[in-house]
This record gives sequence, C-alpha cells and structure tokens, in this order.
Amino acid sequence: MNNLDAENQGAWHAPLQTYNFPLVDVIVVLWHSRPYLSDLFDGLERLDYSRENWALHIVDNSPGDGSLAEARRLATERVGRLPEIFFHEPGSNTGFAGGNNLAIRKAMERNREYVYLLNHDAAFEPAALKEAVAVAEADKNIGSVQSLLVLMQSPEEVNSRGNAIQFLGFGYCAGYHEKRESIPLESSRIAYASGAGVLYPLRVLREVGLFDETLFAYHEDLDLGWRLLIAGYRNLLAPKSVVRHKYEFSRSISKWYWMERNRLVVVYKNYRLPTIILLLPILIATEFAILAFAISGGWWKEKLRAMVWFFRPSSWIYIVRARQKVSRSRKIPDSIVLSNFTPFIAYQEFEKDIVKRFANPFWALTYRLLLMMVKW
Repeated sequence: MNNLDAENQGAWHAPLQTYNFPLVDVIVVLWHSRPYLSDLFDGLERLDYSRENWALHIVDNSPGDGSLAEARRLATERVGRLPEIFFHEPGSNTGFAGGNNLAIRKAMERNREYVYLLNHDAAFEPAALKEAVAVAEADKNIGSVQSLLVLMQSPEEVNSRGNAIQFLGFGYCAGYHEKRESIPLESSRIAYASGAGVLYPLRVLREVGLFDETLFAYHEDLDLGWRLLIAGYRNLLAPKSVVRHKYEFSRSISKWYWMERNRLVVVYKNYRLPTIILLLPILIATEFAILAFAISGGWWKEKLRAMVWFFRPSSWIYIVRARQKVSRSRKIPDSIVLSNFTPFIAYQEFEKDIVKRFANPFWALTYRLLLMMVKW
C-alpha cells in the first residue's frame, strides 16, 4: 500500500478504464423515514447499474412507526424494476453505526466487493453508483468515495463536496451552498466522506474495521474516515456521482450530547499520545470555550453529560482499547494525517462573530505551530 504524503493533496485524477459492474450492496437505515421514501425509491429505480450486480439492504431503526411497512409497499410496487432486497429488523434503534454495521456484515457474508451507504432522506441520480465505483476501481489505495451531495430542494446547490475535519475533532460539510456547476469534475482528496452517500471497499473495512458502535450517532463517519487516513488510504470525492439530499440541520438539543461526547472520543482514540500531550492545553481551553457557548445556547446540560461520560473509568477503558485497535492498522504518522485537516470551523452551529473573529484566527495559529512541531 502506498503511503499518503503531503505532496498528494488536492486534485487526484483517476485513470480512464472500463469495468464490469463490481458487486455492490446499497444500505439504507430507516429512522422515521416515511416522508422521504418515495424520493428514495424513485432514485433507486432510476439507477444506471446492472440489477444483477447490486442489491439493497433496508434496516429498520424505528420499529413501529410505519417506515418499514412503507418501504415494503414501495418495493412491492417496483417488483422487476429493483434488484434483490433484504429487510433487517434489529428490534430497536441501533444508531447509524449499528444499523449500517448490521448490513455491512451481511454484505461481507455475501462476498460483495463494495457497500454504498445512502441516507434515507437522499436519492440517487442515475449515474451515481456507477461513477462512484469507477473512481474506487481506479486505485486500490482508496478507502472511501463520497458522492457529490446536492440539496434535494435546490439541486443546483451543494450540500457537501466532502467533509472537513477541524484538528480538534469538529466535522462539517465543505462547500455548503456552493453552486454545483462550480465543482471541478475531477476526483479530489477530502478529509472524510459523509455517511449520507459514500462507497466503501469491503476489503478495506475488513482491515480497518467498521463503524464504532459506541459512537451510536454523529461523528461515526468522521471517525472511520480518520482511521482510513491513519491506515494509509485516500478518501475521495467523485463529483460525477451525484446524490440529492434533503438536508435539514437538526436543531434538537439532544444531538449536542452525542456530537460533543463523540468529538472527544475520536480525538483521544485516533491521535498518537505525543500529539495529545502537545494539544492538551488547547483542548482544555476549547472545552471551557464550548461550555460557555453551550450555556449561551441553552444546551449546557448536554455538554456536562458529555463531559461526565468522558471522565468515567469505563469510558477510558473503552478509549484505551479503541486506541489499541487503531494502532494495529496505523501506517501513517500524525504529521501527515494532520495535513489533511483544517484549523477552521465553518458550519452552521458556530456561525458566530466570536468564532470568525477570535477562535478561528487563534486556531489557525495553533494549527500552523502544530504542523511544525509534530514530527511523529
């Protein structure tokens, strides 16, 4: 496997080649999904990919709300126009991580070559799967391929052209509200792929591992993307593979608990110990700053819950074990992994003057110093 290196940043060009429709399983996890399923199935039906070479897994993470019954009805209406469909009923909400892992394991048992994860509130454009597979097939050093996500309600606008990792563990959509026509058609490197529309080679997941089910929801795709970088794989955007996403930023208070808890987890499980020691003062200062932000935003209880969970002995036993798993697949030093990250926060939750005027410039300086100091 070729190592990542700093010179490989930016545009990456897949060589032109033909391929014979590798075996792909598409996975959709349902969660209060009834309003979105008609668009989802319309996109699945239009998919320009040999029906004999792909299958669909539907995982019911909200039993009893009618989502699974509606999915079965729509599938029955399209008999003969869709591939083989597998319905999975875990019996409870297993989270984004657990729901997808259930179906990924089934795909591994079926000896598929790839899995494609598609959000329940998204829809394929016809060439989406074929174009994503074409990029992945071009290089065995590719760990994930994200489709270009555009807004369902405004398809000329971008939802995500790849996701960014701020070096303290924040993740966000890059390119939000940019014009679709402005995105270059060449594949390009990204920090990590959004779980809303992403292709993973199963041989890579067998090496690196699946989603961390302790995370449950939020940051699980960031964590996997980070681990892929550590293992020496590239995460790419396939801009000719387009998925329409009915993106609505959640204003739920409860989500802050998962976002903050999981942000801390991925930082402390994926950086090497010397990097954590070097970052510790800025990490502590950032915690106080976020607590102040949480108080002003009315979600301070969720932030405190996240901090209490983080300092439990059982949580640190889990983090230590997770670090050991990461170390077994580590091929790339933090000095190179960090070069894939960004110093800035630029997403809706933090669109405040204090972040733009003070926090981002401070983090930018810290990040530059970090790049100079980290040699491991």
